[in-house]
Formats: sequence, C-alpha cells, structure tokens
Amino acid sequence: MEGLWFAFLCLFAQASKAKIFSKCEMYKELKKNGMDNYNHVGLGHWLCLILFSSGFNTEHYVYTEGQPYYGLFHLSGLIWCTDGRHNSQNICRIDCEEFLDDNIADDIKCAKIVAKSSKGMLFWIRFREYCTHPVPQILYWECI
Repeated sequence: MEGLWFAFLCLFAQASKAKIFSKCEMYKELKKNGMDNYNHVGLGHWLCLILFSSGFNTEHYVYTEGQPYYGLFHLSGLIWCTDGRHNSQNICRIDCEEFLDDNIADDIKCAKIVAKSSKGMLFWIRFREYCTHPVPQILYWECI
C-alpha cells in the first residue's frame, strides 16, 4: 500500500510541473512581472508572442530544423539556454529544462534579455510572422 501511495505522489509531482495558462492568467503574470511596456513592447504583443509560440503551455518543446525550442517563449536551446546535448551560447545562463516547468519567472527573465538584444522582438520568428502589427487592447480587454 505504501508503494502505491508513493507512486501516486510521484505522478502528482510530475503533473504539477507544467501548466497551460489561460489568456487572462498569462496577462496577469506578465503584468505582475513587469512586462507591460518592457522595452517599449505592450502586453498585447507579449500575449501574441506566447500564444503563437507555445499556446500558453509551459511544457512546450519542439525540435525544428536542427534547433530545440523550449517553454512559453519558444527559446532556442542553441542560443539562450543549454540542454547539454547541443553546443549553445547559453546567453541567459540557464538549463533549458528550467523553461518547461510552471515557474515562469526564469522564462520571463530570459525573454527580457532577448527583448534587449540587438534584434529585440524580431529575434522571435513567431513574433515576426504574427505579432508585428498593432495589437489592440481588445486582445486582453476581458482580463483587465
């Protein structure tokens, strides 16, 4: 019986490591973490980026054209973090696996570094593809 209880606890611990945020939950988290107008980028643009990058899923991971991408912000494992399997610049000085849990403070910290980089928001392919147009407040009006 104790073994069964332990297995249940392990499964529960695994299940709580990732989270899919609602749009309004993400809006509140971004606002709380100082992303509103961070580097002249409004919350609507950040929400757009995260929506098209990960669907608000902290466990988001894809491997595309030789590049691993991690977390809410679809951060490259070759540039922003290290996964131990690929050579990486690791500009954010973090293990990529840290972007796959429900603690998004480290994701946001790294996203701020990307936003301040030479390309800024245009570094993100999803941003260039979907979010460069004016994003009105209507994207999150029901969250205010």
